[in-house]
Amino acid sequence: MSENYGAAAMIIAKRSVLRDGLRALVMAMPQLKAVHEADDLTSALKLSEPQPALVMLDLPARRNGEDAWLTVRRAKARWPQARCIFLANDVQQQQEAESAGADVVLLEGFPPEKLVAAIVKLLPCPVV
Repeated sequence: MSENYGAAAMIIAKRSVLRDGLRALVMAMPQLKAVHEADDLTSALKLSEPQPALVMLDLPARRNGEDAWLTVRRAKARWPQARCIFLANDVQQQQEAESAGADVVLLEGFPPEKLVAAIVKLLPCPVV
């Protein structure tokens, strides 16, 4: 998947230590050259940046009248080529995100190496 080399990532999450950590992690990944951030999908959709290769979502179960799983569907519809990682707060949200088409769903409390492994699996480094 060398077409992902130098691609962008989109992090959709409220401003927090977790979002800062996700940004730092993604910036360290050689597969990605840029990281864009938004508090919600509506804000993310307004960005005119290049299409992301990776979309990471950390959302409450329901925000602004929209269920988190619906946000996954809308993100996949907007960026169909993007791989989607959803950070779920509970088992119900995990199941809903999986049903909505998230490529990887990690349940709250996951070890950091699991997230790194998911990114590497979804966006492997090109062989030089």
